[in-house]
Amino acid sequence: MAHELDITNGVASFANSRPDAWHQLGTSVGHAMTAREALEAAHLANWNVRKMALVIPQDPIITADGVTTSAPIAVPDMFATVRDNPIVAGQVDYLGVVGTRYEPVQNEASCAVLDAITDEAGAHFETAGALKGGRETFVTMKLPKTMTFEGRDGSRDRTEWYLAALNSHDGTSRFRLILTSVRIVCANTQAAALAGAKSAFGIRHTAGARAAIHEARTALGLSWRYMDAFENAAAALYAEPMEADQMREFATSLVKADDKSVSDSTRRNRQQVAAGIVKLWVSSPTVAPIAGTRWAAYNAVTEYLDHFAPVRGARTAGAAAATRALRTVTPGSNVETLKVEAFRMLQAH
Repeated sequence: MAHELDITNGVASFANSRPDAWHQLGTSVGHAMTAREALEAAHLANWNVRKMALVIPQDPIITADGVTTSAPIAVPDMFATVRDNPIVAGQVDYLGVVGTRYEPVQNEASCAVLDAITDEAGAHFETAGALKGGRETFVTMKLPKTMTFEGRDGSRDRTEWYLAALNSHDGTSRFRLILTSVRIVCANTQAAALAGAKSAFGIRHTAGARAAIHEARTALGLSWRYMDAFENAAAALYAEPMEADQMREFATSLVKADDKSVSDSTRRNRQQVAAGIVKLWVSSPTVAPIAGTRWAAYNAVTEYLDHFAPVRGARTAGAAAATRALRTVTPGSNVETLKVEAFRMLQAH
């Protein structure tokens, strides 16, 4: 099932403030939600995620005196994470295996950290849900600020901003806060949100997680300043026209496609990347409203890296997309570095 929403007895753990989720699952609340409404409508409340010691049961031994069973063997430093099923009372669900330092972060924390800015920012809860049997959760808020550019053909290039809290209960990822232009309604759009994240903040599931989440309010404040700065810089790039030969020169320089110090195969691969970026600048529907500008060039770079860049070792398109999404928000990754460099080069002309 592509959406990967957590479903128990036909009940999907998903809540939507609007009735337009493509999968038509979960609860459509019909209005902007409060934190409590989001948690309850999405069946995320009162999971009581916790660690349980792992043990290895031993087989019974039959002797002349009867059947005896030795005590189970403890697995040192390893624990299972479990939750109380939100639909079936008394049912406990296995979520994952973690180490000693791992500390669960409850779903309520996702809403609490986002709720901290609701009053002062005018944001409201849009979606919430659980994925992959409860191993992952998401909560999103729509921010009141938008970024809109009038296209030369009369169309509009409009960016809406969302703040999302992404959590995992199986030890596979950090508690993450991301600033994104993608509204998360399922696993596919969560991957897209990660791929398109403009700013990200990660917190490890350790004893210091609760304190770090409280400190994240400062990071959220930085996100507001980031949006203002980003919009000003984007507007400046949008105001600057760009010719096709300039675009080809920019893409070639960005990926070092003419570097004679690398092997022929590496140089050919880089030239293909540069050509792919230029092609999107010329013909991508998402770039069309801002075509012929330096802002279009930056969007062509991000679209290529987020959706078209080759992924070595990926056997399926889905695996490639997931890899792109993860590496996009990995601090210090080549993708992040290339986007920053592209923005710098376009501003520095």
